[in-house]
Amino acid sequence: MEIRSIPSVVQGPQGIDAIGATAAPAPQTAENQPPPSKALEPAVKVDIGSDSHEARFVRDLDTSTIVFQVVDQTSGDVLAQLPSETALRNRAYANAGAQTATGGAGAGAVSRVA
Repeated sequence: MEIRSIPSVVQGPQGIDAIGATAAPAPQTAENQPPPSKALEPAVKVDIGSDSHEARFVRDLDTSTIVFQVVDQTSGDVLAQLPSETALRNRAYANAGAQTATGGAGAGAVSRVA
């Protein structure tokens, strides 16, 4: 049995570089050439500027809260509102409960007697 020394190994490109180094370049023909680049259109188009809607601020009389509303100008319907009607009703109910608990004292007053 004969023992020989291994000649020094030259390291080549590794990883992705190795793939590019060993792959033959694709021949450029008319069918392989990419089409000229065009600007891409957005996938979704959103039109937020509508002339038929109006944004307004109103004061709720029961809760003395400023309310933001989006209203359809043609029908007058409220499309969106912040805070919601439910939240306003809950506030009015809480205010009424606080007034009756204190015997009609100012809004928001809390009775400290148990």
